[in-house]
Amino acid sequence: MFLKKLEPFLLDALDKIEYLVPTEVEKKCIPKIKSGIDIIINAPSESGKTSTIIITVIQQLKKAKADVPRALIITSSIENTEAIKAKFNILGQNTDLRVFCESDAKKLEELRDLIYFGSDVVILTAKKINELYYYNGINLNDLKMFIIDDAEEVMHDQILSQINKFAPNVPKCQRIVFCNKFTHQIEHFQREFMNFPEVLDFSKK
Repeated sequence: MFLKKLEPFLLDALDKIEYLVPTEVEKKCIPKIKSGIDIIINAPSESGKTSTIIITVIQQLKKAKADVPRALIITSSIENTEAIKAKFNILGQNTDLRVFCESDAKKLEELRDLIYFGSDVVILTAKKINELYYYNGINLNDLKMFIIDDAEEVMHDQILSQINKFAPNVPKCQRIVFCNKFTHQIEHFQREFMNFPEVLDFSKK
């Protein structure tokens, strides 16, 4: 069982929230992501996708290191960035990982400074990561995990150009995509920016 392979400090945090039975998504996807492959996960809402993201990021990064982000999470709204960070604060309570989301600063300059002075995980919308990157506000040189959550919403036609504009600037690292349904935009991202990804589809279960 994958739980036996998690770090003790993470198991302790899970125990404190009385995490007892992992979902099918968590059981099958956490070991796959841990292996380092590129992966696309199609699963319905409330299936454990967010916890899968957070558990794998904490498990991979473990503790604070240097000053630049090692995990970048793109999601569909500011509210979602806040929700993901809130869950990081719970599951990462036994680590010193530095997690920042879009609403941690009102101005772009303030967000840049927060990230610049030490960050491990950064959670943003597609629009904000483009603004920050082209403002020279984020260093991706040590990035290990590039994650897109709710990809069908992040990559819809109106903002797909933002993902296409930014994705080529992401250095070689693990790329992970979570979605509620496959779209032609996700297929385009798969072809252009992922390295032979494994696709796990839970929508037919």
